Amino acid sequence: MKRNSVFRKLIPQGNKFYPILSDMSDNLLSCSGIFVELTRATDKEARRNLYTQIKQLETQGDKYLGLLFDELNNTFITPFDREDINALGEKMDDVLDSMNSAAKRVVLYQPDCMPEQSVQLALLLQKGCELIRTAVSELDTMKKSPKSVKEICAKLHKVENEADDVYEHFILNIFETERNAIVLVKLKEIMQEIERATDKADSVGKIIKTIVVKYA
Repeated sequence: MKRNSVFRKLIPQGNKFYPILSDMSDNLLSCSGIFVELTRATDKEARRNLYTQIKQLETQGDKYLGLLFDELNNTFITPFDREDINALGEKMDDVLDSMNSAAKRVVLYQPDCMPEQSVQLALLLQKGCELIRTAVSELDTMKKSPKSVKEICAKLHKVENEADDVYEHFILNIFETERNAIVLVKLKEIMQEIERATDKADSVGKIIKTIVVKYA
């Protein structure tokens, strides 16, 4: 018993993953807030400044992901499967990448004004990121409250469904009302990237749900 106890102390433990995942989810939520501002901005210089902030957070997200991979390589015991930790980190980073991609298109295409639905989608995305942060914060105690985490994941899926509806209404409307083909294509690409980010946020929820089912 004593020898096993000493051996346990020498093995690198997996508690360090929760703070990294938490930092990633905080970064994601911060980015979504700035992204909402971007969809509301009408001044092109303001949009560029907001995109710069989003790009910085996306770069920070890459650093967190690299740190997560390093810890996976250097840690013997992890709180749950390495594949699940890896997938969770990558999917959160995918949400950041999609926000950055959408923001970049706004700056490159310079639309005179963003569609009303872009703000609706951005707010839904922000809500999804809030849910991700809450779910991630409960991962280390999920055995005590698996139902709570599953409910958060269900809410994430509902947000994604709402985003799909908003995007579909946008598509129907723009093809009926926009006569400039170039403007139509540009706005469609921007909105498609925002909607893609909500899809990826839902994918984060699915991975978290898988983790809960396995370990709670």
